[in-house]
Amino acid sequence: MKHISSYISQSGLKRQVSSDWLTALWHRSAPSALQKVCHPSKYHDNCLTLQVESSIWLSRIRQQQKSLIRHLRRSREFASLGKIKLEVSPRQMATPQKKPNHFHQKLSDSNKKLLLSSASHLSDPELSQSLVRLAKTASRS
Repeated sequence: MKHISSYISQSGLKRQVSSDWLTALWHRSAPSALQKVCHPSKYHDNCLTLQVESSIWLSRIRQQQKSLIRHLRRSREFASLGKIKLEVSPRQMATPQKKPNHFHQKLSDSNKKLLLSSASHLSDPELSQSLVRLAKTASRS
C-alpha cells in the first residue's frame, strides 16, 4: 500500500501546495512595493528565486539584495535565507484585466432599425456598409 505522500507528489499537488505556501509567505514577509513587481517561484537550499517583471526591477532589487535578505530573515520561515536569485519574467506577473471602459452591450431593436435606416439614406457606400455590419454584429451579442 502506497503512502499518501507518493500520491501527492505524483499528482503535482505537492508543487501547488508548496507554491501557494511560498506565495502566502512572500506576501506576509516582503515589502509591499516588491510584492507588486515580483513573486517567488521557489525556495530551495536557503535560496529564494524571485521572478521580476522587468530588467529595471531586477537591477534595483539586485542593488538592495543584502537589505532584502536581512528584512526577510526577520520571519521564522526565511531565517536561514542566504541567497536570492532573480529572473526576469515579463508580463507573467500581472493578470490580464479588461479595460474599464470596454464593454459589450446588446443594442435594442429600435437602435438596430435606426442604424439600418440611416445606412439606407447615406451616399457614402463604405459608411453605409459599416452601419449595416454594426447593426448585425450588435444584434448577435
